[in-house]
Amino acid sequence: MRILRNRLILLILSSVILMSTSACWSPVELNDRAFANLMLIDLTEDGQFELTLGFPLANRMIPGEVGGSGEKGQKPFAFVTKTGKSLPHALQDIQSDISRDITFGQTRNIVISQKLAKRGLDPLLDFISRHIAFHISANLFITPGKALEIVETPTTFERFISILLRSYVEDKETIDTTLRDILRTRYKSEDILVPLLAFGKQPEITAKLEKAETWLGVDGAAILKKGRMINPTLSKEDMKTSLWIDSNIKVMIINIESPTDGKEVSFNIENVKTKVQVKHKENVPSIHLQTRGTASILASDSKLDLKDDAQLIQLQKALNQEMRNRILRAINTTRTAQADVFHFKDYIDWKYPHVLQKISSDWNEFYAKELEIESTVNVRIRSTGEAYKSIKEEST
Repeated sequence: MRILRNRLILLILSSVILMSTSACWSPVELNDRAFANLMLIDLTEDGQFELTLGFPLANRMIPGEVGGSGEKGQKPFAFVTKTGKSLPHALQDIQSDISRDITFGQTRNIVISQKLAKRGLDPLLDFISRHIAFHISANLFITPGKALEIVETPTTFERFISILLRSYVEDKETIDTTLRDILRTRYKSEDILVPLLAFGKQPEITAKLEKAETWLGVDGAAILKKGRMINPTLSKEDMKTSLWIDSNIKVMIINIESPTDGKEVSFNIENVKTKVQVKHKENVPSIHLQTRGTASILASDSKLDLKDDAQLIQLQKALNQEMRNRILRAINTTRTAQADVFHFKDYIDWKYPHVLQKISSDWNEFYAKELEIESTVNVRIRSTGEAYKSIKEEST
């Protein structure tokens, strides 16, 4: 009886598993879906929303294959743009113009214009939070002009612009800000940094070959305060420095003046980690940043003799001082905006909640004017290369 009962239970469990896995996740076939992998949002002159969706075109990805109509020279993606008094209205108009059902399951990048960012992201956040299929791990970017300008970007190294944007984040060339981060900070009325994109002009010869004059790249960072972009913005250098503070950078090149003769020395900075320490004295909190990393010399115009330990230590101190100055400058920019984008308040709350409760003034005002912030940098020069002196000096 026990054997029969066990077999019966096993049969029932197997049937349940088979029935739960045999059905499709959606009644809509894949061939009837249009997967939006990029979203661009602008504001028109009359205040309406201009929504652009980018779709990969499967029938153009592999020219010559059975079932594919791709031809040489045709782009494997398409953009559809509509305007409306709200994002749902614009989306409805896009849906009515294409033959497949739009899905946001593969949307990984959202680009918005600076004009929309300054007006506020609440309409976007409300729109996204009501779409269950939308991944809140999608990255957000801000452009200085119209977001639609990105359509003119040549896809030289990648097939799709969305892959290019994703690589900026994965390679830690810019800040990794997702919709999840925006929703969390908006809910808690906190501040956050959002990466800025830059559009530049290509050299004339390259522009003719690519048949496009626009070139896309990363820039600085925008400060969002309560869901709106405010001034000032972080420069590209300060944006890179913010990656040091967040311990979220692979490599960065720094040029400093030699402490011996003022000539330029270039370093490659790696393995940067910053530890945030919280202290308090008489219930007044303070922040101490400890940054560590390694550096290697890439180029030197200085007469500095790198075989001399004393001169090498002197150069290392100058490098650490420059990095410390950059860290404090980036933080001071956010303090000018009264925006705690590095969330030092959370560090204080985690370690000394009673201290935070005793701060009588508004936190952002306290952060901007009263919070003591110190930075210590200990980056060691691990490689000087094969040349111990400037090649220019050795050749003269």
